[in-house]
Amino acid sequence: MGAFGGVKSFRAEGRSARHDAKTPGLAGKAQKQAAYIQSLIVRALVHYEAGRMAEVEPLCLKILAVDVRHADALYVLGMAALKTGRYELAIRMIRRAIAINGKQPFYHANLGSAQLAQGKVEEAVACFERALELSPDHIEAAFNLGNTFTVQKKHNEAAACFKRVLAVKPDYADAWCNLGNVLKTQGKLDEAVDSYRHAVDLLPDLADLWCNLGDALHQQTKVDEAVACFQRTLTLKPDHAKACNCLGNAFFDQGKLEDSFAHCKRAVELKPDFYDAQMNVSLLQLQQGDYRTGWRNYEVRWKVYTARRFAQPLWQGAAALDRADGQEERIQGRRILLHAEQGLGDSLQFLRYVPLVHAAGGTVILDIPPQLRRLAAQLPGVATLVNTGDPLPPFDCHCPLMSLPQAFATTLETIPARAPYLTVPEDALKAASALQWPAKGLRVGLVWAGTPSHPKDWARSIPLPLLEPLFGIEGAHMFSLQLGPAAAQLAAAKPHITDLAPAIHDMADTAALMANMDLIISVDTSPVHLAGALGKPTWLLIPYSPDWRWLVGREDSPWYPTMRLFRQPKARDWESVVEAVRVALKQKLAQLSM
Repeated sequence: MGAFGGVKSFRAEGRSARHDAKTPGLAGKAQKQAAYIQSLIVRALVHYEAGRMAEVEPLCLKILAVDVRHADALYVLGMAALKTGRYELAIRMIRRAIAINGKQPFYHANLGSAQLAQGKVEEAVACFERALELSPDHIEAAFNLGNTFTVQKKHNEAAACFKRVLAVKPDYADAWCNLGNVLKTQGKLDEAVDSYRHAVDLLPDLADLWCNLGDALHQQTKVDEAVACFQRTLTLKPDHAKACNCLGNAFFDQGKLEDSFAHCKRAVELKPDFYDAQMNVSLLQLQQGDYRTGWRNYEVRWKVYTARRFAQPLWQGAAALDRADGQEERIQGRRILLHAEQGLGDSLQFLRYVPLVHAAGGTVILDIPPQLRRLAAQLPGVATLVNTGDPLPPFDCHCPLMSLPQAFATTLETIPARAPYLTVPEDALKAASALQWPAKGLRVGLVWAGTPSHPKDWARSIPLPLLEPLFGIEGAHMFSLQLGPAAAQLAAAKPHITDLAPAIHDMADTAALMANMDLIISVDTSPVHLAGALGKPTWLLIPYSPDWRWLVGREDSPWYPTMRLFRQPKARDWESVVEAVRVALKQKLAQLSM
């Protein structure tokens, strides 16, 4: 929040007319002229403060006709130009004022505002810094400098500026809000919440502040408090589209899916180009199994994410039936680039469509992350394999992997669910078979955490100590397939779990190790998709409000026929999930011993 610039502390600077003590008549004339100019500048300022910019310019021009070097007239003329969007004129006038009187900090501060309005960020920074050199307590210069540093993503510098403002003016609500925004971007959520609370205390009826506070609380996973803030926002401003969408997200995390859908949809109604809200609606449609509508609406993600740009057209397949001619877009004889998007798990899930594109007559060029290359090379129907980021061969059209369900008009009943659809490379299998494996008992692969940068990792990952009830069960041999920072948790559990991370260099290695397992137990991250794609018996541990692909209320997955889902009965209740897995594991072992 907070605006750049504005006349906050204007002081009229009428120039003293020179006069000769020996010619009192001339002195009197000069005094009258000075009084006339002073009256004009005061009137100009009154009009400026009242927002009557059209009245300001003639008054300033009258002053300059008498005294072309009247700094304040030049400055006010420049400020009127700034207010009306004539930035070049504003810069030119304020610069002339500074050339005459360069000691006025607000001249420099508002020149910075004009520079910033033209996108001249570095020049603006220099102006704000000069204003602060002249007046260290100039809060508007410090505030605007903080905003400029925010635009430059210099978050430490921005925070320092806002704190400088608040040291002088602790009741400056906009500074508290903008400091909160910077701190939230830095991941300093406790400090961000504290800053937003200061802002809310100062301006309790400003809806935006409550929305910002709610967003920070939601990121802290304090969902109930976030809901209260978003509801307060909507009480103050019922048409606050962002708060509607945020409340929809929070309701989703509470498992209130109908309320979530209603609020996200309302956000779109309030703001039709609100693409984040549109995407939330599509994900909720997919979660409910409404694939016909959900896939179509999910294409809005390219308004949210950065899409790869190609000169060649997007292949839409059956989705093109919505065109005016009602004809499906054929792929026969065309070279099509299928390219990965989002995470490794997403690619693994939708690689199942590659053979279908080939069977439809397309010559497939597959663009895939290097971690998946060896696995993808086993897929039937791939003519050319390219690592993402490498030069591409010629092609006629393209399609992102996650747009293929739309292209094939996939419904719950028509998911290509045959498993396995991925094959482990022979060299990876040979390396894995050389490891020492127990001859008896049940071999269980474990993955308990996803990538920490995932926005919902707090909901999906499990601290390893919570899985302790699974350790030491007679006949169950536990093997860790965990990679990343969470693997460090293994040190305390090594007597019960064998660490296989040293044998993993890519997904093909993980697949080969899974081939030697009897069961995979995992949270919702890429290895669980790999296990499902390999047709391995897989137990998936998912949060109360899971990702769209796991649907609602089911213990199975239409995407992976060998997968069983263990759902949290209430938010954050991993203990109940682990207990259910423990019981199921003992039952499985008992069946094997019969």
